[in-house]
Amino acid sequence: MKFSLPEVKGPPVTLSHFPSRLQAFIFRAYEYIPAKKIAKLLKTTEENIHNAAREMGLPKKDPGDIWLKKGYITIIRRLWHILSYSQLLELLETDEQAFAFLLKEEDFLDIKLGDKPDCPELTWRDLTEEEKRKTEEINKIMQGLSFSGQEPFDFQYQTPKLTFNGAENFETRIIYAFSGLYQRAFDVDSHTFCPDEQLSAYRDLGINGIWTQGVLSQLALFPFEPSLSAGFKKRLERMREFTERLETYGIKLYLYINEPRYMPLDFFDKYPDIKGHIIDDKACLCTSTETVQNYLKSAVEEICRSVPKLGGFFTITRSENLTNCYSHTGKDTNTCPRCKNRTPGEVIGELMGCITEGAHRVKPDIKIFAWSWGWNEANEDIIRHLPKDVILLSQSELDVPFEIGGVKGNVIDYSMGHIGPGERAKREWQTAKKCSLQTGAKVQINTTWEASTVPGIPVSPLIDEHIKGIKDEGVRHLLLSWTLGGYPGANIAAAAKHFYDECSFLPENSQNYEAQKQFSIAFREFPFHIDVLYSGPQNAGPSNLLYGTKSGYEASMTCFAYDDLPNWRGIYPVDVFQNQYEKLCTEWKKGLELLPPDDDSETALMAKACYCLYSSCLNQIRFIRWRDEERFSDAVTAAKAELDCAKEMLSLMNKNAAIGYEAANHYYFSKGQLAEKIINCNYIINRFSEHSSD
Repeated sequence: MKFSLPEVKGPPVTLSHFPSRLQAFIFRAYEYIPAKKIAKLLKTTEENIHNAAREMGLPKKDPGDIWLKKGYITIIRRLWHILSYSQLLELLETDEQAFAFLLKEEDFLDIKLGDKPDCPELTWRDLTEEEKRKTEEINKIMQGLSFSGQEPFDFQYQTPKLTFNGAENFETRIIYAFSGLYQRAFDVDSHTFCPDEQLSAYRDLGINGIWTQGVLSQLALFPFEPSLSAGFKKRLERMREFTERLETYGIKLYLYINEPRYMPLDFFDKYPDIKGHIIDDKACLCTSTETVQNYLKSAVEEICRSVPKLGGFFTITRSENLTNCYSHTGKDTNTCPRCKNRTPGEVIGELMGCITEGAHRVKPDIKIFAWSWGWNEANEDIIRHLPKDVILLSQSELDVPFEIGGVKGNVIDYSMGHIGPGERAKREWQTAKKCSLQTGAKVQINTTWEASTVPGIPVSPLIDEHIKGIKDEGVRHLLLSWTLGGYPGANIAAAAKHFYDECSFLPENSQNYEAQKQFSIAFREFPFHIDVLYSGPQNAGPSNLLYGTKSGYEASMTCFAYDDLPNWRGIYPVDVFQNQYEKLCTEWKKGLELLPPDDDSETALMAKACYCLYSSCLNQIRFIRWRDEERFSDAVTAAKAELDCAKEMLSLMNKNAAIGYEAANHYYFSKGQLAEKIINCNYIINRFSEHSSD
């Protein structure tokens, strides 16, 4: 099977704050890649690379291979607009097919990145005299910055140890490992991405489950094309070792599976009898066929036999990946000759039955969760067709209504400011109970795409209220995060108060809690909408570059925000969008003023980081509007505020290495990236100051 890379299309973004694109590459790569590898790529000497870095004022430090192992998504994103495919593959020491597979399976990284800019090959050359002069200016800026403090990936947790007593209110409490690897979790030893310190923190906070993605063809033999399963036995061995290590902390491993995965149309030349619904150049493996059903059962059974301590599975069966014949379509548009004559409930219920049967052949008490994400109008039909030993999982805040700045909408997912349980979730749980099914709630308790680069948004009063509401509905199982939100800190402690009837939770000091109440009030002013979450600058914050002229690029999903204000704002008129950030920042600052002076507690650092993100959003909105209106003096004011924001975020990252990190994007921004933004702001200020004086 051949995987395709994103299409090469269009020029890369302009990086005018660097004297040359070569220096932009060295500046960015030097933080992550050993100088020897950079030199080999550029066909020059290691000494030349160190000299070039020193001339720009970069701190000399050998990063080793930690970024290549734990931060490869950061590297890919940072070099997407600088290196050609061939040079990027050379730097990562991979080939086209392996890279294409990684982008596809790394939580839709190919979609997040968008088209690949057409970047010319880079080779070493000496600087011109003008480039040397501009390089000296960069050096002066860098000399004024401090990078001392916590090192990248040096995650340290201020975790309260809780004591639980009495009846258990939530039987299952699953979270994604804060530094978990998504696509490569079983290609490496689990200590690489989930150290003992993290597991100990989860245990102390009452977490008893960790989840990660699993692809069946990578974990069990794919009988239709066995080459796709190369290495699966070794992956199963690593998974077994991980589950045994987890058991010492009272934690189970759960696999998220999206199955069976689609195949290209030419695959079905050999297997026409299992071809299902067709979309473009691919088709589903039809789960209404006995052949595919037997494959699903045997693959799940093989995993469970090889990993006897596995806790269970959960699934998304409509959308995300193209899987079953109803995953991306409705009954009226289904092209499968078998499934179009059946209901979504019949097809998905049967699919869940295959997964359940395969698992229960080995372990009758293993847990199987069916997540109702994307079921929409078919939800009741599907729930009624689920096997009786499946647990229904619903996102708690689905369809919670909101009105922000006079704009009305409904939450789909990922809201901590507008909390559930919503009426949609309650109805699904009621239907499930009538069908004798257990129920679970998916909820974000640490962070969301409202501020994903802050590991714990300090709004514990909202978390407390949300988990209590779920408990009152009689729900017994919790999925506490997606790939973002696994930080083992104070927010989990706020939720953990409800895990058992009694918990020795020590409340935050009164001053801290009063501040969190104010942050909760402020948070409701965030201009919430799913398009804002995916396209807005609130995740990149002060790392997102300012552009002197329109970049011409559209924002991509949770990856590159660029200067795409029209897509940032989603359903909000631009004035309302800006006004909401003004309100949010004003109210958030009131909370900061309630904290003790020089407070470097976890809550205080997270609160300050949130303020940086939201202030940066406001600065960028103002800058873009004033830039486009040619109000250059005002644009300089916004750029200066953004400069201060970037410096503050750099200071915060020196104090807490978790800030800026999010598992599905690795470091969304790094210290070097913030340093580049500071250089970028200075460049824009100088350029626009010249305009304003004309």
